[in-house]
Amino acid sequence: MDLVERGAHGSNRHPWEVSRAKFFLSLVGRLSQSPSASVLDVGSGDAWLAGQLAAVQSEFSITCWDVNYVPEQIAELQHDYPRLSFTTSPNDQRFDGLLMLDVVEHVEDDVAFVRDAIERHLRPGGWLLFSVPAYQSLFVAHDRWLRHFRRYSPSQGRTLLASCGLDIVTDGGLFASLLPLRGLSALKERAMGASEDAAGVGSWNGGPLVTRVMTGALDVDARLSLYLGTHTHRSLPGLSYWAFCRPQGSGGGH
Repeated sequence: MDLVERGAHGSNRHPWEVSRAKFFLSLVGRLSQSPSASVLDVGSGDAWLAGQLAAVQSEFSITCWDVNYVPEQIAELQHDYPRLSFTTSPNDQRFDGLLMLDVVEHVEDDVAFVRDAIERHLRPGGWLLFSVPAYQSLFVAHDRWLRHFRRYSPSQGRTLLASCGLDIVTDGGLFASLLPLRGLSALKERAMGASEDAAGVGSWNGGPLVTRVMTGALDVDARLSLYLGTHTHRSLPGLSYWAFCRPQGSGGGH
């Protein structure tokens, strides 16, 4: 969750966030090829996903990096997630893997940002798990509220990663089932104007039954994306574009 979305929330996480976490944790488990690793979560926000990763990958050492952390937040997050480390700058420390999940859309010079992170923080032969919101045609007021500069087509995502010296092991879309809803929302906004109400996943207040049903439906969607990405190298379009990468020349690209 982005820090801008973090509010007074309990344990009732948004179904999108829960299914998204399951998907990315499954990708790391299947593709990282290491039972233990040092991982840098770039733009880690409220660190919930990193905490989930630490719970299922007990041998991983995970550092959460967010330039927007203030000392009070770090102290609070360290209390909530004692197995994680937190920093506003990892200096030149290198890691076996980088998580860069829904981060670069917040950065004006995305190529320079990704390239610098790879050159300074990824060990030779390491991996990057990357995701961005998909399709500029779906850019709406909610993106502006989240301080996004852009959304990406799959081809734009691949071009960005290649220009940063990365080979894509596998990639695809996530949450195809949400595309029609987001498309209708974008059309409505263009026809009627944007709503003044801004709310992110941190404002989810659905009841247990609704949460369970929505999470189950999104889990099915995510499992299909996971199967296609890890078994067939085919993909569906989705509300997000994702890619698992390694530095060029380290093998495993397609």
